[in-house]
Amino acid sequence: MEVIQNLLANLIPLLQVFGIFVGAYLVLLWAASVLWAYRGIRRRSEDISVQVLAVSLVLLLPFVGLPLHLILRPPQTVAEKYERELEQEYLRRDLEEKFICPECQRPIEPDFVLCPHCFTALRRRCGGCQRVVDLTWSVCPYCGDDGSTPTAASRQAPTVAGAVYPALARPGEGSR
Repeated sequence: MEVIQNLLANLIPLLQVFGIFVGAYLVLLWAASVLWAYRGIRRRSEDISVQVLAVSLVLLLPFVGLPLHLILRPPQTVAEKYERELEQEYLRRDLEEKFICPECQRPIEPDFVLCPHCFTALRRRCGGCQRVVDLTWSVCPYCGDDGSTPTAASRQAPTVAGAVYPALARPGEGSR
C-alpha cells in the first residue's frame, strides 16, 4: 500500500506539469485559431462588420467557433473573386466581338465599307452581286465572282479610267 502511495505522490506533480502544458497548448491553439480566422476573413471579405463578426465568433466560442467560421465564411477570397470577374469580362468581350477600324481603332459597324472617322477603305462591293466583301478576299463568297469577268453594271455604265468611286473617296479627292 505504501508503494502505491509513493507512486501517486510522485505522479501528482508530473500530472500537474502535464496539465499545465496541455492547458497552455490549448490556449495557444485557441489564440492561433483567432489569428487564423482574422487573416482568413480579411482575405475573403472587405466588409468590416463581417470581419468583426467572424473573429468574435472564434474568439468568444473557443473550439466551437472555428468550425462555424469555416462553414459560414465566403467560399472565395477577394483576389479570386476579382480574377473570376476579370475572366468573365474578357470572355464577354470576346463573345461580343466589337468591330474596330484597323487604322484609327475606333468602333465601326460590321457592314461599313469606309471608316467614317479616318476614311480608310474597309471593304469593297462585289462586282457581281454588289454585296460587301472583305478587301483581302480574291473571290466573292456569295456569288463566286473573282472580278475577272465584266459585269452587267460595268458594261452598261462605262467608267473613266482611274476614277475613284464616290463611296470610297476621301474628302477632297475626286477623279484623277
